[in-house]
Amino acid sequence: MPEVLKAVIIGLVQALTEFLPVSSSGHMVIAKTFLGMEEVGITMEVVTHLATALAVIVYFRKRIISILGAVVKAVTAGPRNLEESQAADFKFFLYIILASVPAGLVGFLIRDEVGRLFENVTTTAIMLILTGIFVLLSGRLARSVASIGVGRSLIIGVAQAIAIIPGVSRSGLTVGSGLLSGARKQETFEFSLLLSLPAILGATAIEALSGRMGGDPVVILAAAIPAFVCGYFAISLLFRAIVRNRFHLFGFYLIPLGILVLIF
Repeated sequence: MPEVLKAVIIGLVQALTEFLPVSSSGHMVIAKTFLGMEEVGITMEVVTHLATALAVIVYFRKRIISILGAVVKAVTAGPRNLEESQAADFKFFLYIILASVPAGLVGFLIRDEVGRLFENVTTTAIMLILTGIFVLLSGRLARSVASIGVGRSLIIGVAQAIAIIPGVSRSGLTVGSGLLSGARKQETFEFSLLLSLPAILGATAIEALSGRMGGDPVVILAAAIPAFVCGYFAISLLFRAIVRNRFHLFGFYLIPLGILVLIF
């Protein structure tokens, strides 16, 4: 198979599964096995992750500008001088920072051990099944009664840390945890997606600084462009699934997929 076509497939898989609750890491393991690739390559990983991060930034551009404006005013004028909406945005920013800590610690302390799990397709398949069960239950049992605070942000942050394991969906666990904790649906959606930015950009920076960058620009673009376009589409699809009470349906995809991977 031509390298450009492989790159397009990798970009599509990365984008569609990064934000939908179906596990991008699990699908990347499956895709590499199907394409006969031992490794995707550091450069392609960095570029596709940056493309999906850009999709989040573009989708939430107004929300991000509002939050950053509140942060700037809080730093320059003091938190007490914020208007009500600005204070809410500033708190939202602090909750994202707080929720990013668990994944940051896990990634820093046991990054190599987690990396070795990506070589085990059986582990990935089992995690896909377990994630599917969680997504199914959390979607069915979802409550939407309160805003995200310190407690809920920590719950979602711990969920993101667990999702470092291949086969476990980051969006599946973070959105599902938020819904089960009683957080409002739209706020859970925004929090989960914006929380992905520090995680994606942090992991990307570590890979980029590894000194192993390089590759054919055409192949890299072949992965980056579909990653951005499909990433944006996947974010929109996730939003509709959450607000229309269809989030649990992804569980009916993950469980059979995990079983098929175990069998074959």
